[in-house]
Amino acid sequence: MTNRVRRFLYTFPTPFQLTGMNEICAAGDYEITTEDEPIGDFIVPAFRRISTTIYIPLPVGRPGIGQVIEIDPEELMVPILIS
Repeated sequence: MTNRVRRFLYTFPTPFQLTGMNEICAAGDYEITTEDEPIGDFIVPAFRRISTTIYIPLPVGRPGIGQVIEIDPEELMVPILIS
């Protein structure tokens, strides 16, 4: 079996900063990617998460490409909100 990759949008309602990020990011929709690897040869497929990343685009008007940062998926449950 191969690794399973899933992508989804996560909406941060306020500016935020997660562990591993150098800057505070604006509120909005961000692409989250998770990668899971299969474990064992079970009758029912089972997976273990090995990576969770967030794509941070550059602010509008800045040339270049955004960043992909590895994050702790637990932080998406209770993001560190900056008011």
